[in-house]
Formats: sequence, C-alpha cells, structure tokens
Amino acid sequence: MSLLAHLAAPDPELGPLIAKLGPPAPLTDDPLVLRKQFEAASFLHQAEWEDRLPPASDYRVEEHTVPADAGGPGEDREITVRCYTPTSRDGGDGGFPLLVWFHGGGFVAGDLDLDDNYLRNFCVDLQLSIVNVGYRLAPEHVFPTGFNDAYAGLKWASSHAPNLRASLAAGFIVGGTSAGANLAAAVALRARDDPFFAPGSGREITGQLLQTPQVVHPAASVGSYASELRSMEEQADAPFLTARKLRAFANALRAPPNDERISPLLASSHAGLPRAVIQVFGMDPLRDEGLLYAHLLRDAGVQTRLNVYPGVPHTFTMVFPETDIAARVERDVRDGLRWLLSSVLPHGLSRDSSCVTF
Repeated sequence: MSLLAHLAAPDPELGPLIAKLGPPAPLTDDPLVLRKQFEAASFLHQAEWEDRLPPASDYRVEEHTVPADAGGPGEDREITVRCYTPTSRDGGDGGFPLLVWFHGGGFVAGDLDLDDNYLRNFCVDLQLSIVNVGYRLAPEHVFPTGFNDAYAGLKWASSHAPNLRASLAAGFIVGGTSAGANLAAAVALRARDDPFFAPGSGREITGQLLQTPQVVHPAASVGSYASELRSMEEQADAPFLTARKLRAFANALRAPPNDERISPLLASSHAGLPRAVIQVFGMDPLRDEGLLYAHLLRDAGVQTRLNVYPGVPHTFTMVFPETDIAARVERDVRDGLRWLLSSVLPHGLSRDSSCVTF
C-alpha cells in the first residue's frame, strides 16, 4: 500500500451518501455504453448549474466553426466552439482575460453542453471571455483527432481574441476536467515549443487549470515513476470512475501510451510551462498522477497551486453538488483562477508564488 492510501479514507460527509447509492451500472468495456452512462450523470451537473445562471443580459453566447484536420476519409474538417463573453460592467470595450476550456468525459463522452451552464456562470462571475472547444470523440475519431481539435481551438481562440472582447495580455488560460485537463496540459506542452505561442508573440499561455487530471496513459511505461503511481491499482474499484473504465476509454482512443500528447507527465521536460492550478481527489484512480504532475512541474520551476481533497471520488461534484466538500472544490476553482490571473503583469511576466492545500 502506498503512503498516500490514507487520502482515500471516505470523507465524513460524503461517505454515508455514497453508501446509500444503488448498485453501480453493469460492467462493460463498450465505449458507447459508457458514453450513455456518462450522459445520464451529466444531466445532474447541467441541472445544478442551470439554477445558478446569471441574467442573460450579463453575457452573450456565440458559436463558430473552426477549421480542423480531417481525422480520416470522409470526416468533417471543422469543429464547433462556443464562446461566452461578459457584458462590460463599466460599459467598456472588454479586454477580458481568455479561458480556453475542454470538457471531460474520458475522450469518448461529453460535448459543448456538458459545462455550458457552468461556464456561463464563470464568464460573468470572474469576468472571463471563454472558448468552449467541441473536440471530436473516440471511438468514432481516434487519436490524435481530439488533440488536434483542441489545438486548433486554442489557436483559433488566440487569433480571434479581439472579436471575443478578450485581451491575452490580461491572461490566457487553458483548462478542463479529467480528459479535458489532459488536453489542457497537452496543448500547453505543445504551445510551449510552438513559435506561434513563443514569448514575445503576444500569445503566450499564462496559466493552466487542471481539475482531476489524467496525465498518463494507463498502459504507459512509466519507469521510475511506478512506485509513485499506485492509485490506479489501489482505487481500481472507486465509485463513478474505475480503472476498468479508464482502460476502456484508452482502448477506444487508440493513442500510443508514451506519446506526450496523451501522457504529458512523461514529457522529457516540463520547464517553461505556464503556472498551474491542479485539483486532486483522494478516492480517484487518477489521484497519484495528478500529485506527481504537480511535483514534476514544481521541480521544473513552474509555479503550481495544488489542492487535495481526501476521501472523495472522481466526478463526485456532479452527483453531490450540495455537499460542503463540493462547495469547497468550487470555491477553490475560482480562487485558483483568480490566482492565475493575478500573476499576469503588464509586461507578461509572472509573480513568484506557490501553494499546497489539503
């Protein structure tokens, strides 16, 4: 047993609620069945945030099509992005920070509607311009289609910032949950080495928001990290997300396990990445890779804020949004975004800061 196993001890508030849940859905490795199961849970998330929608006059929503690589013969060469822009509270022309968002769903589920109400709330509360990227899913669209779509959405957003009333100088953040956090981390790595986003370009990414990230393929050769990545085994049968599901998602995606576009944890270097906020849940098969990624970023000189929530499983906030611990997760997300934005100075440099909370 790893030294981190104590993080899986059930949260006092959440444990009794999980115990009252009915039997889990039938076991399956079929990604289309898993997609249906995810969609059923996602309705709770959407309904919760529908009750918290800001007034329609406080923001606008527009959809745009973005050119993308064809994943295969006969496939579309475009994706859709949904953009949320605040209405200026002072009547100004905008200049809002920009957040590019990637939804979760194991690369096989989720869509632009999953976080739609959530992002509308974010947009107004934090005065952010947001681009929600509708990347294509496996098994219909295998790797690297989803990654390429995410990167195309990122480039489109940076090139269209004025139309979104955004100013990249005010902050340019990538973010997502679970598989979406994987995409956020992976595009941040790619952008670091892309002259299009190079320092001095005016398009440098300034922050990463990684919620319960998956940052290493379950079949990757992890070498000396193996002893630090025990949660996939120890939390194999955790509520909501199991190791078997993660492997089924990976099989559907068909990515080379050690490719840094799916396993950013295994990149040869993490130096030069934008500062990061990482949230990790203690009763989650992905727990240890999130903790290790935070450690690797710090070792590479990347300012990193790590929030750890013992005793809670993956996606619990979708099922039990009324709990105190879910409210804490939500407060920390917003505080983390404010921290990322507070680091942006007029000349594009960042203040030195780091934080770990349990």
